[in-house]
Amino acid sequence: MRIGWIGTGLMGEPMVARLVAAGHQVSVHNRTRARAEPSLALGAGWAGSIAAAARDRDVVITMLPFPADVEAAYLGPDGILANASPGTVAVDMSTSSPALARRLADFTGGSVLDAPVSGGPAGARSGALSIFVGGAADAFERVRPVFEVLGSTVVHHGPAGAGQAAKLVNQALVANLTLGICEAYAVAEAAGLDPALVHESVRVGVAGSPLLDFAWSRLSDGDLEPGFKVAHLAKDLALALDEVGDTRRLPGTSLVRELCQAVADTLGGDRGTQALITQTQPTVPSEGQR
Repeated sequence: MRIGWIGTGLMGEPMVARLVAAGHQVSVHNRTRARAEPSLALGAGWAGSIAAAARDRDVVITMLPFPADVEAAYLGPDGILANASPGTVAVDMSTSSPALARRLADFTGGSVLDAPVSGGPAGARSGALSIFVGGAADAFERVRPVFEVLGSTVVHHGPAGAGQAAKLVNQALVANLTLGICEAYAVAEAAGLDPALVHESVRVGVAGSPLLDFAWSRLSDGDLEPGFKVAHLAKDLALALDEVGDTRRLPGTSLVRELCQAVADTLGGDRGTQALITQTQPTVPSEGQR
């Protein structure tokens, strides 16, 4: 297929690599061209603008950080909807707002799918992502061959916005599990245990998971670089809380969102979510409290 791709960050770059390797004709656009150079080196073409990436394509895919970026990419005068050819299917693979996904689909009569992913950069490289799809069934079937290059689990959850809503379920799980892992690691450290031996014991029990393995190893190495950025998790949890509104209380999710924001404020939003470990440190009393 002729694919336009917008956004070549931590996730976008390895996903583009898989599509190029599978024989698709991919043109990429990124706000900073230097971030697209690895994709260009693999054989992707360069599109100098969003409009250029959208023209004469079978599929246009966005992988962007925030809902405001998604909205601008689709609805701006030089955006996707103003420049895509008739019959093009647009797919937003960012984690964004279900309400925005519904609005974009309404604008086009159903030719925009929401298809956020889970699995991190490792899953993107190996084609093992889980893809949560919302939107028209006929558009989904047209894009399915692309999804099957990128993911090992592809589920159509329903109409526009359903994919984003399902991804927010995933993010609520990730958030609460990540905080639990960081707190468990803090308990192991405080007790003077060998973290490697603790991991050997707990990973085979009911608490074991790929997320435990990933986060625990990063914590053991003192590595706070991102597999997933803390600012992005804070954004996702805010979206989940907005989606639930007043119908439910989500105390754990609310707490993790606040802690993610605290990490972003002190260390920067580009740190990995395992940087929540810093929130387990005791507060140093001020001079007036001593």
